[in-house]
Amino acid sequence: MSTKQESASGWLGKRMAGARGYYVAASLFTLLSAGCFVIFSLYLSEFAASWLDNGLIVTETLLIAALFLAGRYIFAHLESRFNYNAGNSIVAEIKKELFPVLLHDSKLNSTDSALYVTKISDDLRPYFAFFVPYSIATAVVSILLLVICFIVEKWVALILMISLLVIPIQMAVIGIGAEAIHKKHTQLFLKYSAVFYNRLKTIAETVNLSNFNTQYKFLSRKSEELNNATTNVMKVAILSSAVLELFVTIAIAAIAIYLGMSLMGIMNGPNYGKGYDFGTALFLLTITPYFFFYIRKFVSAYHDRNRALAAAELLMPLLERESEPEVTDKNEPYHNLNISKISFTYPDSPVKVLHNIHQHFPEKGVVLVKGISGSGKSTLLKICAGSLSVKEGDISVNGKDNLWSEQWLKENTSYMNQFPFIFDGSLRYNVFLKKEAEEGVEYPDFLNRILEKKEDGWDTELSHNGVQLSGGERQLLTLARMMLHPKPVAILDEPTSNLDSETTEVIISEIVKMAEERLVIVASHEQRFESVADNIVNLNWGEQTEYA
Repeated sequence: MSTKQESASGWLGKRMAGARGYYVAASLFTLLSAGCFVIFSLYLSEFAASWLDNGLIVTETLLIAALFLAGRYIFAHLESRFNYNAGNSIVAEIKKELFPVLLHDSKLNSTDSALYVTKISDDLRPYFAFFVPYSIATAVVSILLLVICFIVEKWVALILMISLLVIPIQMAVIGIGAEAIHKKHTQLFLKYSAVFYNRLKTIAETVNLSNFNTQYKFLSRKSEELNNATTNVMKVAILSSAVLELFVTIAIAAIAIYLGMSLMGIMNGPNYGKGYDFGTALFLLTITPYFFFYIRKFVSAYHDRNRALAAAELLMPLLERESEPEVTDKNEPYHNLNISKISFTYPDSPVKVLHNIHQHFPEKGVVLVKGISGSGKSTLLKICAGSLSVKEGDISVNGKDNLWSEQWLKENTSYMNQFPFIFDGSLRYNVFLKKEAEEGVEYPDFLNRILEKKEDGWDTELSHNGVQLSGGERQLLTLARMMLHPKPVAILDEPTSNLDSETTEVIISEIVKMAEERLVIVASHEQRFESVADNIVNLNWGEQTEYA
């Protein structure tokens, strides 16, 4: 195992601390579930032996076996629920920590940030909800069954113990190169998903410029690279399963042969020469497949570990980077914002996204930033939010220097990007940022449009970045959050994109109301903003075409 892997494993381990209670409860239910299955196997073997050896059908024995089998599934269900809750709670905390960092990251635009949150969450959740629980369950159940087998028949226990040692070694060998494969797949997914999305947004311009065939060939190449990376990941998963099934089959066959030959008096057993006890043999054959039940799940989730390690290596530099030195007086009241001779280039890119931009922003009012897709609107908004550090030009709040102004903007700006962020939690929590809304607290009337459609009202649970809401509902919810938790500067990136006319009208009217008390900067293609804007910034491929 490499140093990076050890470091990533340690980082993932620290994240589990907050869910320790879930894992302890799940382990207890795992033990109870396994105990129920052992007792079920014991009674079932006794019933079968009594029937086949003596022709007696003891219904009470079969009934007791059925009850313990039901207990096994009940406890297994509780185990899975606690493990799932553990995974969700850990990933939710990581997302809450990750999103503000991505918002301030100069290498990712809003589209990439949303994809990053989604992809990383999808890669981490199975690790905490499946791989970790299955590894714990494998240890707990294996120890329990090995102790029982050593008491009943030591040779069966030895065969199972050898399998338990060999299978993890094989998985470790397979996993040596798996992390690199998963990391490459994650990076390609993030990179090319953003590319596909951006090309889709500009499809009309691509056709108008007669550049369709070139773009089609470009996207075909990228799609093929992503498909190849996905295929390599699937090969690792198939190889892991094939190796497991090979050793499981050999182990079960060896035990069956040993017990069968013992029954015939051919091999040594406790009743050598008199024939092996049939009930004991059936009991051992029943619990042997169960011995491999959690091992199978553990190995099937092994690639989740590699995905999580790859994701952790990408996350750690973001979440553990050193913060900038703090400046004083960040609560100073806002009076004006000025940018002068601003030019901006993203790292590792030779193209200037913005070139020589000038603009004076007033104390309050609506400033509209216009331009075709790719003209630099989102970049300019992130500069105004303090998310991107300016190397060329000046950005000044109240006449202060760049460092102070950027940190002031980070603290005093509310930001809505093209993909509003929704926390895992209730609708109430997402609006008020509290578990319970205070009595008498007013909220914007437009939220009733959402509440009327939700059976649980404020208690509606939201997850996976608000998939339970439509695009317009997510925008309205985020807008309400900005209004209830006001900052001196509000920035909105495409707040009406892909929304119906009625919702668009509501959002525009609410933005105008906000602008009566603060500065509101909006990037949008929506023409209706032009009639309400106090100033307009026109961008064309990073160039400012006119000053407003």
